[in-house]
Amino acid sequence: MLEQSADSEAMHDEGEMDLSGLYWTPPGEMPREDVHKNLLEAIAGRRPDQVKLFSASAFEIPSAFPAGFFDVAIDMTAHEACGVYRAYRGGNDYATKPEWFSSKLMDTDEIFGEVYDRLMRSGFFDWYFHGGCPGEPVDQSAAANGI
Repeated sequence: MLEQSADSEAMHDEGEMDLSGLYWTPPGEMPREDVHKNLLEAIAGRRPDQVKLFSASAFEIPSAFPAGFFDVAIDMTAHEACGVYRAYRGGNDYATKPEWFSSKLMDTDEIFGEVYDRLMRSGFFDWYFHGGCPGEPVDQSAAANGI
């Protein structure tokens, strides 16, 4: 937001919104048969009746261009969650590698935010902030840094 200073100069308000990155739709439950293999591998060995699966569509800010999906598994008994960023490229279904974290005292929206924050901290979305697209598919099973 721009504010007018006493010197008649436009100044940026420090509370200005960041219009970069991704946002996602409200999460909805997803059936097990729609889960990406990377997430299926992560939940293998956990009781299916204790693991809830959710998905949300991701969009770029500010263009609202469809960017992919966030899929999350929540182990309700262990209070742990993990998730993937998923995208379809060239007819292939790619996803990042999930990692489990404590979801105790977190609601579903906070869990999705944590998955996004972890991917941001890992540098996974660096290609996005440089105005490009990933040079390689986003399947992290073969790439250490996820690009």
